[in-house]
Amino acid sequence: MTVKQIADELCLWQQIEKAVNTILTGESASVLLEKTGQIPIQKSSATRRLGAYVSMGEKPVCIRLQFAQEPDNLKQTFLHEVAHACDHLSRKKGYQSYQRAHGSSWKIWAKELGISPQCRGESPAVRQLHQKRLKLVAVCQKCGAEFHRVRRLNRNRSYTHNRCGGKIQPTNLHKT
Repeated sequence: MTVKQIADELCLWQQIEKAVNTILTGESASVLLEKTGQIPIQKSSATRRLGAYVSMGEKPVCIRLQFAQEPDNLKQTFLHEVAHACDHLSRKKGYQSYQRAHGSSWKIWAKELGISPQCRGESPAVRQLHQKRLKLVAVCQKCGAEFHRVRRLNRNRSYTHNRCGGKIQPTNLHKT
């Protein structure tokens, strides 16, 4: 699955083309559209972020999306990550890595793509998915407070409860 395929599925490709043709002209616009359209899309299982643009040096690797979010939210997240890709790929040669991810040039792309230039989105569906994944991982031996996480605690460390000063004991209920 690629950016072009998802954009067509979500009826967003014309919006992306319009933004690119507004900011860039001529052949540079068509080259950027071609490169952006070929970026792979990967399904993300992360429940703390809705999407991510991944690059290595000056080359895009993929866009990761959490598909469990609401349809309107998915469109916003997708366009947010496409704005990162366009910002990265439209920079002059010689820029090795993508830096200042939410800087002024990214904000220009975000506005042109018709999304608000914000860093974090909210999704009740993804938040609910995260809550379902939480497991009891530790209990304070002094006050009995329970600690829930998606991942287990590192067993090679000792932990102290900030509130009461008691030792936190990892549980064996969490599978490794």
